Amino acid sequence: MTQIQFFAARALRQLPAALWWVLGTLLCATLSLTLRKEVLPNTPAAAAVANWVVVGCGLLLPPLGVWWLWHVAALIEHPGWRLLWRAGTTRGTLLLLLLVVILGLLGLGVVVGL
Repeated sequence: MTQIQFFAARALRQLPAALWWVLGTLLCATLSLTLRKEVLPNTPAAAAVANWVVVGCGLLLPPLGVWWLWHVAALIEHPGWRLLWRAGTTRGTLLLLLLVVILGLLGLGVVVGL
């Protein structure tokens, strides 16, 4: 159990500062959207801005997460576990890339009117 705790502590130390900023911004924007009638009743455009911030943070989270997982994989000492971790991270990266391409094509189809 202590090895798992030690690994988790080392993995959390590898979290990039940008990921914390994105998570904090996402939390604030989500709270703004949830409480828009109470917090910002006189600024209707604030909801649109908060919505764009949530979308931007949603686009930034997966690449930052993949970056973090690659750095955590470098911490694993056993070659078999490291290979398994990198294989999972590579699969996640490819799925993320496929998702971005599909969403980009769907967005292009909406813009062009296909």
